[in-house]
Amino acid sequence: MPRQEPGNSNFSFFMARIISFVLLVAILVVMGALFFEVMAGFFVPLFLAVLLVVVFRPVHQWIVVRSRGRERLAAGLTTLAILAIVMAPLLLVLVQAGFEASSIAQHWNSAAIKDRLAALRDKTGLALPPPAILDRLERVEALLDECETDHVDACLPPLRRAVADLCRAVDDELNPSAHAPTWAATNDAERLALDRDELSAAAQMDDPNECLAAVGRRFDALRADLLGSPWKVWLKRQVNPSEEQLAAWRTRAREFADSLAVGGAQYAGNVLPDLLIGVAVMIVALYYFLADGPAMIKSFMRLSPLDDRYEEQLLREFSTVSRAVVVATLLSAVVQGLLAGVGYLFAGLGSVALLTMLTMLFSLVPFVGGTAVWVPCCLWLFLEGRIPAAVLLALYCIIVVSMSDNVIKPLVLQGQSNLHPLLALLSVLGGVKALGPIGVVVGPMVVAFLQALLKMVQIELDHLSGTKAEPPG
Repeated sequence: MPRQEPGNSNFSFFMARIISFVLLVAILVVMGALFFEVMAGFFVPLFLAVLLVVVFRPVHQWIVVRSRGRERLAAGLTTLAILAIVMAPLLLVLVQAGFEASSIAQHWNSAAIKDRLAALRDKTGLALPPPAILDRLERVEALLDECETDHVDACLPPLRRAVADLCRAVDDELNPSAHAPTWAATNDAERLALDRDELSAAAQMDDPNECLAAVGRRFDALRADLLGSPWKVWLKRQVNPSEEQLAAWRTRAREFADSLAVGGAQYAGNVLPDLLIGVAVMIVALYYFLADGPAMIKSFMRLSPLDDRYEEQLLREFSTVSRAVVVATLLSAVVQGLLAGVGYLFAGLGSVALLTMLTMLFSLVPFVGGTAVWVPCCLWLFLEGRIPAAVLLALYCIIVVSMSDNVIKPLVLQGQSNLHPLLALLSVLGGVKALGPIGVVVGPMVVAFLQALLKMVQIELDHLSGTKAEPPG
């Protein structure tokens, strides 16, 4: 029997190990893909749990000391504390907002709408003329349009009668007082009287074509002094709705509310189960990350092929950047809410505390922000007729409140991480655009990790080229 050479035996053994390793890697890739598919739906809850662990680490360490090193007990107490700190204010704001919305809805009826519009008309001079004048103005305007297309001799007699009726209606309004009516665009009664007289004289001209041209010019002058410019006429018609318009508004509002309620119920029915599952996963993961987090990190570092010092650097980057982003976001929301609260107070709005809390809450929502609160407040002031307050509040919120977000976030991110202010701002905006709200944290973190990895690659390249360089400690 021939004897097997040692070299052939070693080669066979080596090939068997290679084949075994390749199969092992293939199985690992397949199982890893399946694992990712299973866990992908829980990425956001798990990431939020990790984020809460990083942010509330000082609180957890304090509780661990007070609980005499009992990690499980400390993890449970920290989880309860985090839920109380995060959930309680949110629930308080939502409940208070619900009560306020219910109160507004109960008092917001047709009578209230009419009162608000009346107050707005009185303070802004947007009242329309009496129907007697308004109807005659529309009648003369219609006849002038007809005369441009029809035979002048045929349409001139009814035009002259309509002009005479309009002049008598204006005269009736001017006779009782030497002042112009409050609804007129001009305050000069003599100017209105002159417009009336000139229009009446133009209608008596003998030549039909000259009469039509003169009536058109004098009618435009009288209408401008009665109603104002075309955009002001449009605005007046919006704040002087008829009963039919009010009924149509109520119908559209009711239909919109019904569709919103149905759509909201359907959306809640589709989203609520996933939301509850996600919250439950986040709470459970939060507890286990607090209790077993250090052991999980050590296991991961043992399995990772990276140098331990590189892994520690990435963990530090994650901790620093995530804490910086959360602090920047919360600080920006608090500052925007407080600044907006000052504006609400000086604007004379009610429920300043509620509006301030709502502004803080909406400031956490990317691309929406506090505008979801202060824009309706400005519109409310406008509807109440407090035009200067509405304009000043809008300018204050645009210049001071909204711009504070673009100042605070880059400064905090640049101060607590190695990100340049411009890069920090772009990473937040790009992260939100690519990943949604969670991109507020993930975007800066990706940029920070990329910077750290580039430094690691540079260190390895220095080693390969013979340059003395040490991995960061």
